[in-house]
Amino acid sequence: MNNTAIAYYRYSSHRQGEQSIEGQAAEAQKWAKANGYTLVKEYADRAMTGTNDDREQFQLMLKELERLHPDVLILWKVDRMGRNKEEIAFNKYRCKKNGVKIVYVAENIPDTPEGIILESVLEGMAEYYSLQLSQNIRRGQQASAAKCQSTGGNRPLGYRTGADKRFEIDPQGAAIVRQVFDRYVHGESQAEIVQALNAQGLRTLKGKPFTHNSLRTMLKNEKYIGVYSYKDTVRIEGGIPAIIDPQTFAKAQEMMKKNKRAPSHRWSKANYLLTEKLFCGRCGGMMVGISGTGRHGDKHYYYACTNSRGERKVKVGCQKKNIRKQWIEELVISHTKALLHNRELLEFIAENTYQFYLSENTDTAYTDALNANLKDIDKALGNLLRAVEAGIFNDTTKTRMNELEDQRKQIQAALARSKLQEGLQLTKTHILYYLEQFRDLNTDDTECRKRLIDTFINSIFVYDDKITITFNYSGDNRTVTLQEIDGGGFDCSVACSTI
Repeated sequence: MNNTAIAYYRYSSHRQGEQSIEGQAAEAQKWAKANGYTLVKEYADRAMTGTNDDREQFQLMLKELERLHPDVLILWKVDRMGRNKEEIAFNKYRCKKNGVKIVYVAENIPDTPEGIILESVLEGMAEYYSLQLSQNIRRGQQASAAKCQSTGGNRPLGYRTGADKRFEIDPQGAAIVRQVFDRYVHGESQAEIVQALNAQGLRTLKGKPFTHNSLRTMLKNEKYIGVYSYKDTVRIEGGIPAIIDPQTFAKAQEMMKKNKRAPSHRWSKANYLLTEKLFCGRCGGMMVGISGTGRHGDKHYYYACTNSRGERKVKVGCQKKNIRKQWIEELVISHTKALLHNRELLEFIAENTYQFYLSENTDTAYTDALNANLKDIDKALGNLLRAVEAGIFNDTTKTRMNELEDQRKQIQAALARSKLQEGLQLTKTHILYYLEQFRDLNTDDTECRKRLIDTFINSIFVYDDKITITFNYSGDNRTVTLQEIDGGGFDCSVACSTI
């Protein structure tokens, strides 16, 4: 039976062309064929931002991991998994939990110590680039907002964008908006209105059925009384044509306040930082997070060997004692911080990672594909110009020329972005600087502690009389053995339950 793979592609309309997805797909298919994988499904988000992971096809891909059970997920680069460390880490965890290996065709990162360090550096660069790009976009959007123009994602149902990029009323959508406000101020509940709208076959601006959230967003939107707003910086009354009168809108706001439900309280479970890195020295089984309640009702947190609990205890019968969560995590954090103050060792890690980066990141397939598509578009435009010169000019010709010009601009923007990234190529100094930043992390913060462990810790084995920590770098001294274990971290004095 063939190994199976899925692939995900994305492009953003403000900086890339549709062709960039074709280039990504071609390389993914090429990689799958070369490595003996059957590509069973492909996902693509078109004209979607990469600054967060709230993308329809991306979320569908994550949801279908459990159903499809692919061996590999093929991506173009790290930034397709999200544009900040938290999103990337969470999405990678979902893949790992389902046994899916991630492959980046434009950033060859194998499962080696240098590969793990490099991936962490590239995630940091993706986050930096996303912030830089967002700043540039915000400047342009700020200028548009000052003119009460659409900035792309701020158009609600009931409006359309005119030739001058300003909002104008869409009669069909506006009728739905008026129906919603009229029903609500006359006493119908949001649930009743949602049901009525969907029963009529009406849909949101994105073509989806109405929900409680989409209805609530509509009822709170000041644009419907003519107020143009952009983030917290621009607010212009009368900036757009009103659909709802101020009195009706005010009444709806008052009714929402009265109908607002108290927020539910959520129980927050402990964050076990060493999950999937901590192993039992007796049997080799993974140690997982558990909790227990003491005699006085106070909560305690531990790591326990999976072979010492439940059905596994009967089959394997491991006698490993539970180990206190705080104790083992503090021990690992302290030794990792000590590593970061070893200048010679950091130089060694940075050099190995840089040499690996040089050997694996010389692929120009993406820009080659963009340039080839740009050449085809220039050729098509040339043919159309000759047709115009010959007197053939109609609505179809004009529409096609506009489409090609738009595609040309998009590809040129994508090439410019690639050139910018080439200007940000990694050097050993970049990598060393990135690694040194971990020295200043606030290790009282859970997310910072998790980043430190995910980047530098490969595995930890807990024995009865010692602990071995293996770090993410090559060399004979990458494993540290701690012999002086006083037993203070081991405990099984309370009844525990797996979290």
